[in-house]
Amino acid sequence: MFKKISKFTLLFLLGLQTLFAASVNDGYVEYQNGNNQQAVEIFKKACENGASSGCYNLGLMYYNGTQVEQEYFKAAEAFAKACDDGHDKACYNLAYMYEKGYGVRLDSNKALSLYEKTCKNGVGASCFNIANIYEDGEVVEKDLFKAVDYLTKACNLDHSKACYNLALKYQNEDGVEKNPLRAAQLYDKACNLGNSKACYNLGIMYTTDDYFKKDNIKALELFTKACGMNLKEACKAYDNLRGLVY
Repeated sequence: MFKKISKFTLLFLLGLQTLFAASVNDGYVEYQNGNNQQAVEIFKKACENGASSGCYNLGLMYYNGTQVEQEYFKAAEAFAKACDDGHDKACYNLAYMYEKGYGVRLDSNKALSLYEKTCKNGVGASCFNIANIYEDGEVVEKDLFKAVDYLTKACNLDHSKACYNLALKYQNEDGVEKNPLRAAQLYDKACNLGNSKACYNLGIMYTTDDYFKKDNIKALELFTKACGMNLKEACKAYDNLRGLVY
C-alpha cells in the first residue's frame, strides 16, 4: 500500500546576518548553551538595532516557548519586523501564523499573499503551502492545475514533501496525465532528500512489473533506507521481501 503525507510546516532555523553577525552570533551562542533568556535579550537588542535575523530569531524564541514564555503575539510582531526588512523566512513564518491565526487575527488572504511573495523569492515551503491551498479549495477556488504548478516549483526548490506529493499525482492521474516513470523520478528525488515515504513507495513500484522491470534487490535497498528513517511499513516490507530474495 502506498503512503501519503502531511501538509503545512513552520521554518525553525536560527539565522545569522553578516552586517550584525557579532551581536546575533552572541545570541546564537547563548541559545546553544541553553541560556535562552540571555539569547532573547541579545536578539531583542539586535532587532531594535535593525538586524532582521535578530528579529527572526527572537520570533522563533517566542514561538517555541523553550524556557521562555510562549507568546505568539510577540513572535508575530518580531517576524513582521524582520519581514518588513526583507527576511524571507520571517515572512514565511508570519504567513503561517496568519494561516493558523496564531498571535494575529486569522487572515488567509494575507497568508496567501506572503506565501506568494516568498515563493517567488525561492522559499520552497511557501510554494508547497500555496499548492495545498489550491488543493483544499477553502481560501481560493480549488484548482488542481495550479496545485501541480506550485508543487513543481517547490520540488524544483528541493522541497521533499512537494516532490513526494507531485509523484503521487503523476502516479494516480490527479490533476496531471498519468506518468509512472515521472512519478518514479520524483519519488527518487524525494527519497534522496530524506522523505521516507517516497523511498517506500518507490520500493513498492520495484516489487511488481506494473511500472517497469521488477527489481527486488532495488526494492530491498529502498525499504532499508526508509526503515532507517523509522518508517515501520518499510521495515515490515523489508522483512517480508527479504525472505523471498535470500
